[in-house]
Amino acid sequence: MHNTSIYLVRHGETDWNLERRYQGQKDIPLNATGIRQAQMAAQNLNGNSFTALYSSDLVRAVQTAQEISKKVNLPIVTNPALREINQGVWEGQYIKDVLDSMGDKVRAVYENPYTHRKPGGESIGEVAERMYAFLNQLAEKHNQETIIVVSHGLAIATVLCKVQNLPLEMAIRNIPVNAGIEIINWTKIIP
Repeated sequence: MHNTSIYLVRHGETDWNLERRYQGQKDIPLNATGIRQAQMAAQNLNGNSFTALYSSDLVRAVQTAQEISKKVNLPIVTNPALREINQGVWEGQYIKDVLDSMGDKVRAVYENPYTHRKPGGESIGEVAERMYAFLNQLAEKHNQETIIVVSHGLAIATVLCKVQNLPLEMAIRNIPVNAGIEIINWTKIIP
């Protein structure tokens, strides 16, 4: 059995977070508040001992990881497996507008995370499987170590559901705040 302690960090704020737009896999940078949040997260991690720093390859996550890297003195390893859910045609749209015009479809995505996907995008189940598979790889590589993983709100929420034994239908309620840090133990069971 491989077990790894993981500090999951959500990226700092972007203008699209502020404007309440679907970001998904659009490459939106941090705003000034987001940079400050990333610096605060880095400060909170400073003084702990970590063996690796991983990040989504999207710029908002990388910028957050860069601030952390300065404090923990580790190189950043990026991987697209850590990206946010692909929001498909909703990316860039205001959440309110999508809810007003397609509320039933939005609810279906969250209520049926394995069978319903964002139009042209991913299902929550697909994001969860991508995240779990990558964390399994990290647990194998970093057995009994403590690492940092910088990712995105819904992607992290799927992991929190898994470690808390909650159904994926609860993912929307488990999204951490911008630059929030969640500490988990991830166990990969060897067959």
